[in-house]
Amino acid sequence: MSLASVWRFLHLFFSFAFVSTLVVAQWNSRAASATSDWGQRAVLFNVIHLSTRGMGLGTLVLLGVFGHLTAATLGYRMGTDPWLIWVTGTWLAALGVMAFVARPAAGRLAALSSAAAKGGDAENFDATFKRWRLANGTMSLLYLALLALMVFRWRP
Repeated sequence: MSLASVWRFLHLFFSFAFVSTLVVAQWNSRAASATSDWGQRAVLFNVIHLSTRGMGLGTLVLLGVFGHLTAATLGYRMGTDPWLIWVTGTWLAALGVMAFVARPAAGRLAALSSAAAKGGDAENFDATFKRWRLANGTMSLLYLALLALMVFRWRP
């Protein structure tokens, strides 16, 4: 087995792992929206927070690293292939949304719902939930763009 095959396998593995974290977050948020019990919401948003914090960001980083290693073994170079520049830009945008919008919003949702479950205040919950949904939707769109770029490679 060649090193290129190993990079490709790991790239595909982390692609599936990243999409799994997006699906976990989406379905848990739907379940949390469907209930008015703050205790259940706290558990569901904690699952979202944990999956976004660890697996979500980690698999996204590794997805890009192994994707770039795969591209290098296929002969793509940043200086000569605009396709790789588009892939890198899209990946960096996804990293930015995940690190600076989705993760913090997920943590805030977990904290707010946990406080509300204990009888505290859930001030700004709706705004934070909207921000998180926008971030998660954006992450899904960026992943679809990355998938399209993975499948439809071009060379000048």
